[in-house]
Amino acid sequence: MSESSTVPRKTVVVGGAAGLAVLAGLYLIAAPWLARFGGAAELAVSNTVAGLAMVVFAAMRARDSGTQALTWVLPVLGAWAAVSPFVLRYGDETVPSTGAVIGNVIAGAVVVLAGIALLTRGR
Repeated sequence: MSESSTVPRKTVVVGGAAGLAVLAGLYLIAAPWLARFGGAAELAVSNTVAGLAMVVFAAMRARDSGTQALTWVLPVLGAWAAVSPFVLRYGDETVPSTGAVIGNVIAGAVVVLAGIALLTRGR
């Protein structure tokens, strides 16, 4: 008889949370084109940088549990993504669309929750 292989629950949660953070980071990178940011260049640059950092940190955490010390960065980046449409000033530029603001808030909330899950499951 063959034994069924089981994956520890902790591994599944870490992989799922890291995967969600990677997807949210990829969305933030692509959001300026998907959600029509208009002339909100500061928000587009902020999303691209934060999204790249999210992808890197989440992928590192999914691959190696030794990077636990850097996992705290994910919830902070998620919080920044959620509040950045309200914090950044647009000056002469057009304000981002409602879809862009909602997308940022949702993606930021997903990364905050995924980051918290990674922090609590890493111990």
